Amino acid sequence: MRATLKIIFVLLLLLQFNEEIKAQGKAHQFLFGYNNQTDTFTSVLRGRILFDTTNISILSDSFAMAFRETQGNISDEQGNLLFASNGVYIMNATGNMMLNGGGLNPGSAVTAFQTYGMPMPFSNIVLPFPGDSNKYILFHHTSDYLGNLASFALYMTVIDMNLDNGKGAVISKNVVVNSDSCDWGIAACQHANGRDWWITIPKYKSDTLITLLCTPNGVLETNRQSFGFPATYQGVGCPMFSNDGTKFSITSAKPYGSVYKHEVKLYDFDRCSGLFSNAKIDSVDNQVSFGATFSPNGKYLYAISLGDIYQYQTDTIDFHGSKKKVATYDGFVSLNQTIFWSAFLAANGKIYISSGGPVIDLTCIEYPNKPDTLCFVNQHSVHLPAWCFSGNVNHPNYYLGRLQGSPCDTLTWVGVEENNVHDFKIGLSPNPSTGIFKIIYLLPPNESGELFIYNLMGQIVYWQSLPEWTTLQNIQLPNVPAGIYQCTIKCKSGSATKKLMVVGK
Repeated sequence: MRATLKIIFVLLLLLQFNEEIKAQGKAHQFLFGYNNQTDTFTSVLRGRILFDTTNISILSDSFAMAFRETQGNISDEQGNLLFASNGVYIMNATGNMMLNGGGLNPGSAVTAFQTYGMPMPFSNIVLPFPGDSNKYILFHHTSDYLGNLASFALYMTVIDMNLDNGKGAVISKNVVVNSDSCDWGIAACQHANGRDWWITIPKYKSDTLITLLCTPNGVLETNRQSFGFPATYQGVGCPMFSNDGTKFSITSAKPYGSVYKHEVKLYDFDRCSGLFSNAKIDSVDNQVSFGATFSPNGKYLYAISLGDIYQYQTDTIDFHGSKKKVATYDGFVSLNQTIFWSAFLAANGKIYISSGGPVIDLTCIEYPNKPDTLCFVNQHSVHLPAWCFSGNVNHPNYYLGRLQGSPCDTLTWVGVEENNVHDFKIGLSPNPSTGIFKIIYLLPPNESGELFIYNLMGQIVYWQSLPEWTTLQNIQLPNVPAGIYQCTIKCKSGSATKKLMVVGK
C-alpha cells in the first residue's frame, strides 16, 4: 500500500512539474562562418554562440548558410533556433533552406554575394507577427552594391512555422512596404500596446528617419522626421533602440578629403506616437565607423570606430562632454587585424564587437552598465572555431511588452491581471531533473536579479546573479540528494518561485 501511494505521489509530481515551459530565448543565438574552406587557423566551416548563461557557449556546426555582415535570426522560447537569414535566403532549424525560402532581395547584389551572404549590417530583422504566435516577419533590404550603396526598397517576407512539419515555410516574399532610397540598417521597437512594432529606417544621404508601424492588418508609414543635422554622405550603420525603447541611436562616417568624420546621433523615442525628439549629435573622431549600441540599462551609448571605442552618457544635457574613450585597438592579428567594426548587445548583457574583415576572435565589453573604463573592453577575448566576417546579429528587445498606464495601453489582455505585479514567467526544463536543467524567466526592464535554490530545510544549495535582460540560464546543481527544491528569483521589483524535483542520477 505504501509503495502504491509513493508511485501515485511521484506521478502527481510529474504531472505538476511537466507543465508548458514559457521561456524567453528568442535572441539567444549568433551564427558565424563565412567561407567554404578550412585553413591552418580554423578547423570547421560554421559555428554558433549561445548566450544562455552569464558566460557563453561556443559550438562548432555544419549548417549550410554562410554569413558576412547580414544576419537576422530568431529562436523559440527555449533558445532553440527557428530560422535565420543572411539576406540571400532563409535557413530553417535543420540547417537547410526553408521551404520557399530562396530568392530574397531581387537584384544584382544578391547575385554578387550569394556565396558568402549579404554585406549590409543590420539589414535583416525578424519580428513576431502581431497577433499570431505561429508566424514571423522578416524585414529586409538590399542595394545595387556594385554601383550604389542606397537601398531602394524595404521588403517584408512572412514565415508560417506550422508548415513543413514544424520547420516553417515562406508564405509571402519580397513584399515592398517602402520604396524610398534609404541607407543600410533596420531598427525595431515594440509599440506601447505590447503587440505592434515600430520600424525605423534612415533615408539615404539625409538626416531623415522614416518610421513605419507593423500591425496585424499590415505595415504603413506613419512619420518622417528631419532634425537639421548635416546630411549623411553614405555608410550609416547599426540603427538601434535601447532596451527600454526610450532612446535611439545611429552612426555615420562621412569622408572629408583624406579623412572621415565619425558622427553619432542620439534621440528620445515615444513608443505611443512613434516620434523622435531631443536629437543630439556629436563628432566622435576622424575614423571610419560602423557600429553603436546601448548598454543593457540604456544609460550608456557605445560608439565604435576602427581603432577606438567611446562611451557616452544618454541621460545628460552635455552629450559631447560625456564622451569617454574606453579602449584603443592593441594591434592583435587573427587572420587579419582585429580592429573594431560593428557591435551587438547580447542576451547575456554583454556587448560583442566584430572586425572589418574575416577574423576568429571577437572583442567583448564585459560590464557595459559601468562608467568609463570600468566597462572593461576585453579585446580579442572570444575565440571562434570558424571565420567571422564583420558579423553582427540584429535582435530587438522581444520582451519589452506594453507600457502600463500609457495612453496606448489599450488592448484587452485575456488572462493577465491588470496590476503592477511583474510576471517573471519562470519555467524549468526538464522537471523532474537530475540536477542539470534550464531555467527560463523574464526580469523587469532595467533590473538585474538573483537566483536562489533552497532545499526543504530552507538552506541555500545554489546561488547566482542574473544580469539585466538575460532570460535563460543553464544550471548544474552541486551533488544534492533527491528531493523537492525551491527555485526563487529575486529583484528590486519583487520575487517569484517555482518548485524543482531532483531525482537520482
